[in-house]
Amino acid sequence: MKIAVIGDLIIDIKGFYEEEIKAGKNILLKNVKKSPGGVASNTAYYLKMLKDQVFVFGSVGKDFWGDYILGALKNISVNVDHVKRVNAMPTGFLIVVLDADSERTMIGSRGANEKLEVSQDELLSIHPDWIHLSGYSILNRRGKKILYNVEQAAKKLSINYSVDLEGIETGDLDFSIAQPIIFCNEGFCSDKNTKNSKITVIKAGSKGCYRVYNGEVIQHSAPKVSVKDTTAAGDAFDAAFIHAYWKKEDVDFSCEFANKIAANKVTKKGNWVKMSLSAVSI
Repeated sequence: MKIAVIGDLIIDIKGFYEEEIKAGKNILLKNVKKSPGGVASNTAYYLKMLKDQVFVFGSVGKDFWGDYILGALKNISVNVDHVKRVNAMPTGFLIVVLDADSERTMIGSRGANEKLEVSQDELLSIHPDWIHLSGYSILNRRGKKILYNVEQAAKKLSINYSVDLEGIETGDLDFSIAQPIIFCNEGFCSDKNTKNSKITVIKAGSKGCYRVYNGEVIQHSAPKVSVKDTTAAGDAFDAAFIHAYWKKEDVDFSCEFANKIAANKVTKKGNWVKMSLSAVSI
């Protein structure tokens, strides 16, 4: 499958802090590591792990961190020809604090991601089999235009496209999305944003996911695992669902497969983790 992934590219600076975070207190993280992050790079990684061909559309600064992200993506054979470099803003970053229960607190800036623009011609030029859009990109000044261009390109190519509403779900924004596959998190799925979806997949963490399809809601439970790091689990889930649905066009199979990949991811520390072939095969 050839897939266009549109979304944020950032640097994660991640560390562990077991005490309670309080205002005015100095917080010294342990086991600090840097890694490429953001929805676009994480989703691209897991799609590549599943042997798909990936084209990333994003925006980074003309700085060291931008070079670092692009280098990491190139090293896993992701096409970054459509990633724009901007002078006006630095590459986005997140400081990710993991507590004793592996829950995350994140502080950062989207930076150059706010300058992202994507045209129909760019999308049509690669002739993808699927387009995936991060909701964060819709928050940009020209975000609705990005969404419109995705919709129109998908329509012209007669392909599926998906939108993950994380980051915009609480805004109760009505984009009048026509027939996408929607991903959202439990407790933040607005009927206003998902009523026109082809499929809605509600990610529910340790409870797995719920799928809404043809007026029917079904829960798919997640495997029980020992959680070490939940960072990028939602992106791994999206990638796995997209890959499975494109291959099988079976909603329930795709949910089960996505739960399996996401559960495998959270058992390991880091954004980009390796999995055995048995874990990722269909």
